Amino acid sequence: MLYDKHHFTSRQLPPRLTRKSLLQLSVVVSAFGWAPSAFSSTTHQSKASSTPQFGHSLQEIAQARPVAAAKQAPKARTADNLTSQKVEDVLVSGGRTINGPRSAAKPMLISNSPLSDIAVVSHLDNEQIRNTPVHVSADLLRSIPGFQVDDFQDGGIAQGIGARGWSTESDGNYVATYIDGSIRNVYSGVLNGYNDLNPLIPELINGLTVISGPFDVRYGGNFASAGSALFTTRDDIATGISASGGSYGKARVLGTYGKHIGNVTVYSALEGMYETGYRQNGITRRINSFSKAVVDISPEDTFKISAQGYWTDYGQPGSIPLNYIQQGLISERAPRSDQDRGANNQYTLNAQFEHVHNNFTLDATLFFNKTWLIRQITLGLPGTVTPQREYLDDRYTLGAAIEPYWKFHLPNGGLFDIKTGITNHIDWARDFRIPGHDGVAYTAANSQYFSSFLNMNRFMEDNLSTYLSTSISPLPWIKMTGGARYDHFFYSINNTKYNSATGGLLRQRLSTSVGTPTVKAAIAINPYKPVTIFVNYGQSVTSPDANSDITVNPSLAPTLLTSGEAGIRYDYLPLGAHIQGSSYKTIDSNEIGVNQATLQTQNMGKSYRWGFDTDAAITLLKYRGARLDLHGSYNWVHARLNTSTNNFIPNVADWLISYGLNATVPVDKIDRRALIMSFDHHFVGPQPLDKARNYTAPQYQRLSARLMYNDKKLSNMRIWMSAIVFPTNRFAEDAWISGSTIYTAPQPRLMLEGGFSFGL
Repeated sequence: MLYDKHHFTSRQLPPRLTRKSLLQLSVVVSAFGWAPSAFSSTTHQSKASSTPQFGHSLQEIAQARPVAAAKQAPKARTADNLTSQKVEDVLVSGGRTINGPRSAAKPMLISNSPLSDIAVVSHLDNEQIRNTPVHVSADLLRSIPGFQVDDFQDGGIAQGIGARGWSTESDGNYVATYIDGSIRNVYSGVLNGYNDLNPLIPELINGLTVISGPFDVRYGGNFASAGSALFTTRDDIATGISASGGSYGKARVLGTYGKHIGNVTVYSALEGMYETGYRQNGITRRINSFSKAVVDISPEDTFKISAQGYWTDYGQPGSIPLNYIQQGLISERAPRSDQDRGANNQYTLNAQFEHVHNNFTLDATLFFNKTWLIRQITLGLPGTVTPQREYLDDRYTLGAAIEPYWKFHLPNGGLFDIKTGITNHIDWARDFRIPGHDGVAYTAANSQYFSSFLNMNRFMEDNLSTYLSTSISPLPWIKMTGGARYDHFFYSINNTKYNSATGGLLRQRLSTSVGTPTVKAAIAINPYKPVTIFVNYGQSVTSPDANSDITVNPSLAPTLLTSGEAGIRYDYLPLGAHIQGSSYKTIDSNEIGVNQATLQTQNMGKSYRWGFDTDAAITLLKYRGARLDLHGSYNWVHARLNTSTNNFIPNVADWLISYGLNATVPVDKIDRRALIMSFDHHFVGPQPLDKARNYTAPQYQRLSARLMYNDKKLSNMRIWMSAIVFPTNRFAEDAWISGSTIYTAPQPRLMLEGGFSFGL
């Protein structure tokens, strides 16, 4: 039985970055100019509607910047993208918002937007995101039905993200994540597909769209095992400031400066964050700068460029033995080692060009990133002399994409479209893994230097991909989609690693290329307006790791995943009601997991997942500006290796249950001032910790709530208080096993945060 009567300890704040220095950032921001910046988004309007879904309506934009609105007429665009949906089409799929359980998903629409995919699609807009209690950026995905997030309480590293039977004991590498059209998973990194969402600044996110399963041709390629998460950043933000503080020494300041110059919109943002952390050696320091410019070249052409500089360093308390905590041998706040550290510096440039003419769209994207990441992880039990693993990932990444889209009218009034594209993603990297001790790497002079962990790899990895897809709706009540994608991977490797046969070093130089095609097919039927029935088939791939796969087998093909689903949904606009259910089966040709004894990835063989997802939402009250919405979801999965009854996939929860309330209460007659409340209660089912299920993490609960006062007349002032509570089993969110020892990263029982903002 897990319990938490343990001695608590604390540490003083280090002098490098204090709360006072963070608050001083607000002074610096007033003089902060514009520099090209890192994320951008694509917006244009459909022929049927001029109301963007990913952001503000034209009326809201005009109110927010009357001078700019007077100078610039709306663009006469008609093609479809992330923003092009009719107002009456915005109901459904797991959204959670102050305005009710709404989402932009619409599977019957012929559009270039993933919101029109025949699949389970969920969407959060900027207001929904800003009303979500967030301790780490990955918490945003907790609002998506069926998604589970594991906060490792380990400073600035990526969090675990799981869905549809994929484990949270990973670094989010089962979810393909795009920011403004560019994939951000790290190829052949600390983990293949390493997915760090910490650089995201929630206030600057324009929207988040999540496709459950590998069912989007454009975004369902590499790493889309559980699905795809698509983030877009805002094109415009006012000058303002936000300051907040919370439990365990957390302090955060965000300043923004925005300006309109003719047909150019520019803004810059500067964020500073400091947190001592719940556990010892859990300090996190962060400086994050982000800037963006949007140039309306003509009514049909838009150019966007953004740049980001992200700097963070942190301690890593790591996981500690559960039985040590229960026996009172160590505090739950004790670290595995005081010496483990990490740092991540990133410099990102993203440019997008969009041309829209009638029913034709051309999108072009150019992406550049420089990353320098180090991590140290101590193995073994606390108090013993054990080796430390040193990771270095130093890389340059270059990506580009050209993606045209056409939509056509059929003679009988039906529609069909063609979407295609070619993308290229190249990494030049140094990925070094060296044993050490107390923050010092071993050298060749030390016998412990020669271990199976030693791997020093300089490599180039190139992912060239192309896709073609078409959707056709010959009649208003039916839509069919089919498509294919091909991903090819080129490797050039210069590797030095430990040779177990000789006890020395093995040097490898090799070049190889491997590739795999994937297909998609779907049909949706709308027998009468509120009901949609859909069937889906899709495939995705996982690229071979340049460190652990290609150096062992140069001809190893990408792992192929196949998934099918069938579902039904009901949407009733007058009540704001939505009910959706889907059943799926997924087969992975080579399940990649983590060997917790060695902390190395390993091939676990073929895997199978059967499951079903349900979610529902309804508006309970809507009267004189007041609104009360209820939403909930239930997700169940049967995840096995090689179909064996007692061969479980570790760290996959048997089921997930969640429900929540969102309320808006106006305090004046014109709805310019309001109290806004959100509440979510998550139940996570038991998780097997080993394949035989001899050890199981028990179910646990997580509650989050946020209360905010918003005054739009007073520079859009917001004052809020948030709380995150673990009422039971605080050791179960992050639990894993090595041998017969269960390790855990304890969560605090209560985390509080409060703050204010103006202008944002």
